[in-house]
Amino acid sequence: MNEGKILAGLDVGHVNTKVVIIRGEEILGYCTTPSGFDVAASAQAALNEALGKVRISRGELAGIVATGIFRDVIYDVPALNVTKTVPEYVADAKGALFLNKNSRTVIDIGGNICKAIRYDQNGNVLDVINNDKCADGLGIFYTAIARALGLSEQELSELALKSTKDVSITIHCAVSAESEVVGLMCEGMDVADVANAVLKFIAERVAAMCTYMRLAKEVAVAGGLAKSEALVKHLSSLMKQDVSALDIPEYVGASGAVVTSYEG
Repeated sequence: MNEGKILAGLDVGHVNTKVVIIRGEEILGYCTTPSGFDVAASAQAALNEALGKVRISRGELAGIVATGIFRDVIYDVPALNVTKTVPEYVADAKGALFLNKNSRTVIDIGGNICKAIRYDQNGNVLDVINNDKCADGLGIFYTAIARALGLSEQELSELALKSTKDVSITIHCAVSAESEVVGLMCEGMDVADVANAVLKFIAERVAAMCTYMRLAKEVAVAGGLAKSEALVKHLSSLMKQDVSALDIPEYVGASGAVVTSYEG
């Protein structure tokens, strides 16, 4: 990788827009903003904030590489001057390998979409699987539950680790599961047990998706939910293999977008 070039990776997702600034193999800084309804404005705001944090001007960037569901929306925005776009699954594979050289499979649990990608030692994609409709919006579902309980996502995850009772959510659809969670709370269920049930429900949906693809070791988890220790534990148990969270897991796509540009 070119040690001199400074590049920005933009991952424009359904819920959040993530930016990472990289020089060679060094991550200089990163930033996240809500995508909102004006994804171009959100991307500009996130990029400017990330550059400001590391005191780098826009003129010092050798390029801006975009990925994410709305990458094509921002490609033609003159103010951003995006150099190129990269499909999400390619960026995820390259980014996961960049963040963990031993990884060969990454499970990306996004706000709206989950996917698992298997790749070789060079980060070349070998296989991809996406969630079915019942598992749409798992990240959004988790955020909504945390807010309904008056907790942050991190607090909800920490509570789950204190659970003493195994409670299950029986509904398979993420949209409908929210009503069952409300029902559990109304029954007087301990909030720690409810939190654990929510994270187990998410892990079950993800693990079910992964049965349709052979997972190569090591298996890494990306996306904001990867920071949940309880979720990672449930995934390891359900999939019967070691699963670990990547460092700065929400920036795997943005990092991989930059890597593809260095390689190119």
